[in-house]
Amino acid sequence: MMNGEGLIQVRPLNDGIELTWSLEGEAHIVRNGTDVYRGTEHHYVDLETKVGEQVAYHLTFESGEEANVYTAAVNPEDQVYWNRHMTAAVVAETGTYLHWDPISDVETYEIYRQGRRVAEVSGAGYIDETPLTAPTFYEVRALRPMKRTGKPGAHLIDFVGKAMTLAKEYTLSTRRDSELYVMYFMVSPSTPEINEVDEIQLRVQPFIKPPILKNPNLFSPHPYFEGDGRSYNVYSEDYRTRTEVLVEQLNDVPLLSIKKDANVTRGYTKNHKVTGEDVASVDQVYLEDVTIELGKVAYRLQHSVGNPLVIAPDIKYTIFAHLKNRAAFKLSGEHTQAPHHEIYMRIGDAPWMTIHRADSLGVSFMAQPFPYCHWTYLTCMQ
Repeated sequence: MMNGEGLIQVRPLNDGIELTWSLEGEAHIVRNGTDVYRGTEHHYVDLETKVGEQVAYHLTFESGEEANVYTAAVNPEDQVYWNRHMTAAVVAETGTYLHWDPISDVETYEIYRQGRRVAEVSGAGYIDETPLTAPTFYEVRALRPMKRTGKPGAHLIDFVGKAMTLAKEYTLSTRRDSELYVMYFMVSPSTPEINEVDEIQLRVQPFIKPPILKNPNLFSPHPYFEGDGRSYNVYSEDYRTRTEVLVEQLNDVPLLSIKKDANVTRGYTKNHKVTGEDVASVDQVYLEDVTIELGKVAYRLQHSVGNPLVIAPDIKYTIFAHLKNRAAFKLSGEHTQAPHHEIYMRIGDAPWMTIHRADSLGVSFMAQPFPYCHWTYLTCMQ
């Protein structure tokens, strides 16, 4: 089995990626379709891959064994967790090895294959010895306990916030004190049907699932807020905000544009009388760190939007994308764990694909630091 325990290791460097292997004899490496190494040494260093850029290596050994390695370069100082830490997949005829940097204070990781929980592991890796015959979706999830602030009064504020939470939210007490880490690996044993793409669109929609939401602040003039009354749906027009980032002309010098929108926020009494309504500002939804090159583009999407009727924590998220004129990519991001979040991508004329979905933990976050969700999506295909 070609896996990180034996044959192939992937190690992040401050300025690149290192591959090492244990097989003797000559090795041949093709990086993103280009020959980059042939020799008998047991390692290869890639200094050309940029942070967040999905890269695919095809390794062929003198013994006749072959493997594909998929990963991305990292930056130890990047603000997004999965841009600082490595994720990788080694894919061979005999199985798939998923590997990631260990998360501090995390004891176990849950592994899902095609949406079904298949394992729980204590190390930062998982071997699936089932040969792949079709595209397969893996998900790795972990919870890390939060370290609460030691500022005076912080624990009291946190206690009051929880005390005002709806009873049905108490079942989430362990999640409420934990940060969530999610890794998605889309692994394909074959080259995607779409070899080149000219347009890629991202859609992000935080939303409130219930139709009516109780305000945890008992002294507010708005005892209830109108929710969006829906579940996950890429096409829904009910959301707190919708942000779309469109990349066009990827086969040349790309064009990048952003479209952002917020729906009305309404407050109600317990008798459903409107107490106020307003639309939140989307001024703090913007792109930064944009780089545009022939056939590729990278950007960071920032979002911080609050409730226009009351003083409350903002809905915050950050998404980093490094896209090329290929269907292969890596996305990484983080967001507050309230409200619900959904992220979708459309490549060319293909249907929308789900990148990330996360349930809300409730509205009672009143103590810093807020527990965030950190996620990454890596396509493992040539």
